[in-house]
Amino acid sequence: MKALFQAGDVSSSSCRACRKIVRTRYEVRTVHMPGTRLRVPNVLVDVCMECDGMVSIPRQSIPQLRECGAWK
Repeated sequence: MKALFQAGDVSSSSCRACRKIVRTRYEVRTVHMPGTRLRVPNVLVDVCMECDGMVSIPRQSIPQLRECGAWK
């Protein structure tokens, strides 16, 4: 079984806004779903430490988005 991420965990990933590999931090945020007005509060996401943009959503947060009807 894979370990679950927690708020404050640090990693590295590719940031689309910065266009490079950056250090990232997992934070709990409100996610705005593109193409809709739907906002899902308290979702764990991976955030770029340079531009503060959302980089990814960990697999463990997907059930929370599905429950709100935001992920199909």
